[in-house]
Amino acid sequence: MRILIISDIHANFVALESVFADAQGRYDAVWCLGDVVGYGPMPNECVEMVDEVTNHVVIGNHDWAVLGRPGIDVDDFNPMAREAVLWTRSVLTRQNRALLDRFPDVPVQPVEMPDLLLTHASPREPVWEYVHTPTIALENFAWFEEKICLVGHTHKPAIYRWRLERDWDEETGSKTIGAATVDHLPLRAEEPILLDVSAEQRLILNPGSVGQPRDNDPRAAYALLDTEQMSWELRRVTYPIDLTQSQMRAVNLPRRLIDRLNYGW
Repeated sequence: MRILIISDIHANFVALESVFADAQGRYDAVWCLGDVVGYGPMPNECVEMVDEVTNHVVIGNHDWAVLGRPGIDVDDFNPMAREAVLWTRSVLTRQNRALLDRFPDVPVQPVEMPDLLLTHASPREPVWEYVHTPTIALENFAWFEEKICLVGHTHKPAIYRWRLERDWDEETGSKTIGAATVDHLPLRAEEPILLDVSAEQRLILNPGSVGQPRDNDPRAAYALLDTEQMSWELRRVTYPIDLTQSQMRAVNLPRRLIDRLNYGW
């Protein structure tokens, strides 16, 4: 099965449409890692599309904040994000609010791939924690047993590889369990990589952000997971950023949120 992996759409419907256009014919299922709304100008359209096309979806921290759920205080967001959350609350329809509210707030294990886990932020803190260093990744590998965990939230594509090192015991002439290490692996767009997993090697994968990349590349990001080939391909898509920006200006979203789309930060 070929799976289209999307995350952090942030109400950027223009970018979302561009991703689906680029991925057309390349996937059999769609999984979404959360933050469908927040920051961007078209939350209703994004919620409706995600609900319609995804096979699995989890909730993100901005989705949660828009719903006003306990555990996330909108005042903890920076002023621009807070303004976008409050605006989104004011325009999200009752029906789409109900759809958003159905998205799970705990990690999801797809029945069709039991060795894989989906979450928005991290296995340890599914809605809020950022996995953006090998140290944090190492701590999170202890929170799941599956061979692969898919995360979003950082808006940066990434692969973290956990490996259980073995030491040679001179007395017994055999290998013994040593320390576990985590590497942050290099990743290039349009270059599929094989996912080598086992009891001694597991992975955390992040597809980046559809609607607000933060890796200094303004193009929309997504990934393709091939469960037969066991491969992962990061893809980047140029989309009409100026159209999204004009939509944001029309509803008076903060200037900095508009400008940052040009730079991918």
